[in-house]
Amino acid sequence: MRCRFHLGLTLAAAGLFGLASPADARALMIAPVQQPGQLASQADVVIVGKVVEIEKDTVEATPFKGAPKEQKQAYKIAIVKLEDSIIGGKGLTQFRVGFPDGAAAGPAGEPGPGPGVGGPAVKLRPIRGRGPVALTAGHEGVFFLSQHHDGDFYILAMNGTAPPLNAKDENYKKQLEEVKKIAKTLDDPVAALKAKDVNDRFQAAQLLLQRYQINRTGGVASREAIPADENKLILALLTELPWQPKETKPRTGSDPVPPSRSALWYMVQQDMTGYKQPAFPVQKPGDPPVDFNKIMDDATTNYLKDNIDKIKLKRFAK
Repeated sequence: MRCRFHLGLTLAAAGLFGLASPADARALMIAPVQQPGQLASQADVVIVGKVVEIEKDTVEATPFKGAPKEQKQAYKIAIVKLEDSIIGGKGLTQFRVGFPDGAAAGPAGEPGPGPGVGGPAVKLRPIRGRGPVALTAGHEGVFFLSQHHDGDFYILAMNGTAPPLNAKDENYKKQLEEVKKIAKTLDDPVAALKAKDVNDRFQAAQLLLQRYQINRTGGVASREAIPADENKLILALLTELPWQPKETKPRTGSDPVPPSRSALWYMVQQDMTGYKQPAFPVQKPGDPPVDFNKIMDDATTNYLKDNIDKIKLKRFAK
């Protein structure tokens, strides 16, 4: 019976990333393209800009932190002229954005080997089943960027697999507003966590906790306590939410995850010192169905009630 609990956490994780149905346990590895707000939550920098040039010469850098220096990857460099800073990037006029030489243009290139320099070919590490994306001159829209670990340039977020939004798309304005909403939450987390509507508070907590679980160092990083005000407000929200969403209607991949404690619990459970997974009864033929959600709701409610003043949620230190 315990496996059902772990599956529940996996499904909650799948829901966070916008999957329409968690029926397939492999969904976390082959998820569809993430929504703009989710990409913004994982990027170091988010800007509105235009690719004004692709430099003729390539530069060499290792494809991931820890890769042998002799296995460098050739990167093309796009010059992105800054039009507006959404997250980070203030005071700059342009960004150098690298992408693997030979990557496919469009929503996502196919994952595959990149040419090695001074050694065998380097297989790029695809993230969530998607490959690196190439930029093209003239592309205008929103770019989700991360600093390359050792190169003097940025790459597209999620290890180069996060495609920029296209200003020519019919739903671009709606996507841009979604990204700006994320930025507003990051600029003032406390205000977002104090929103009147529980859906808005839940989305703010979901965003912040997801962002706090990202190790941006590329190596081993310590964890530190999140700000006390945020800690208090997130814990208060957890006590307010039911274990499972009250909504039962089918959800598409673009629909927001409905508020529930289970959707946040897997991101905070590691900081719940002393919390023990409840024991589920063994069912015998003829026994009435076991309400696993009620068991989890009771267990987490009682834990929060008894320990709320002791819980210190943490994030990766930068």
